[in-house]
Amino acid sequence: MQESLRKSREGGLPSFLYGKGEILTTERWKKVIEKYNPPELLERMDKIEGKARLSKANVPVPETYIVLETEDDLLKFASWLDRWEGGFALKPASGHGGAGIVVIDRKVSGSFIRSSGRLMDRTRLVEHASKILTGGYSGLPSDRAYAEERILLSRSLREITTPGLLDIRIVALRGFPLMAMTRLPTDRSGGKANIHQGAIGAGISISEGRIISATHLRRTTKRHPGSGRSLVGFRFNMWDLMLETASSAADASGLGYVGIDMALDDRKGIIVIEVNKRPGLEIQNANGAGLLKRIRWTERQIRKLKLEPDRMGPGIKAELSRGWDLDGWQKAHKKAEDGEE
Repeated sequence: MQESLRKSREGGLPSFLYGKGEILTTERWKKVIEKYNPPELLERMDKIEGKARLSKANVPVPETYIVLETEDDLLKFASWLDRWEGGFALKPASGHGGAGIVVIDRKVSGSFIRSSGRLMDRTRLVEHASKILTGGYSGLPSDRAYAEERILLSRSLREITTPGLLDIRIVALRGFPLMAMTRLPTDRSGGKANIHQGAIGAGISISEGRIISATHLRRTTKRHPGSGRSLVGFRFNMWDLMLETASSAADASGLGYVGIDMALDDRKGIIVIEVNKRPGLEIQNANGAGLLKRIRWTERQIRKLKLEPDRMGPGIKAELSRGWDLDGWQKAHKKAEDGEE
């Protein structure tokens, strides 16, 4: 029987599941953002800027094909569409929640076929780009649009999902991975990895890279409703490298508290989709655990062990986080206490 996971008044899962003191509520979340993310950087860093920072630090990101900044660029975009023959993803630079993203699978006889199988002609794509530029998906007076390389899901992950791109989010504090989840598309979500549209949110253990719990439509589940495949217990390949990549991306962003969204591409391996500068709280539901406890623990360890996060490599940060996770984020990992790497 599935268990209902209705929200508590403070947000996230009911406190009896993992302790009220562990929950990162909306008000506490705002304070964490204010403490670790400089407002001037928050203001100017959109997805294009974030990709540029990651690329400069040699963090793998999807290739950007074209950037549109003004309505005058729409003609350039139309011309690019006439020449382009493959797939791509069209995105708003300041969008959130997946709004405004159009994924093109391929081009056939002049028509563009979306990942959902629907057709979209050149005129509609240009109109969509125009809506992005006028802030239609960001709520801002204006925005930028860009087309980037389409990610092809690794065959090693296709067994646990239906068509669509699942992603992995790792929330990090000063480059230390705190909590992770994967978002798996479903028929209800239209192939999108958006939990609020019906995708599955599955918690991943930081220490092992294994799915430990999953929720779908606010109810616990152990299987994917489309594929019928078991989710709990599935382990992601290259998990250690994923944690290190997330740590590198977090540091490169210049922000102290971020969500790193990544995917496993069938050709390139680990690739960072974007840096989310205000990662939401749904990851707590997916894990059945609170972020606040892990944030406070990490802050205490930085002080107690006199760590210098800005001078530490991603491998060391990832290893410390794995140890803290194994210990339940309650007691210092022995190697950390002994000053070992």
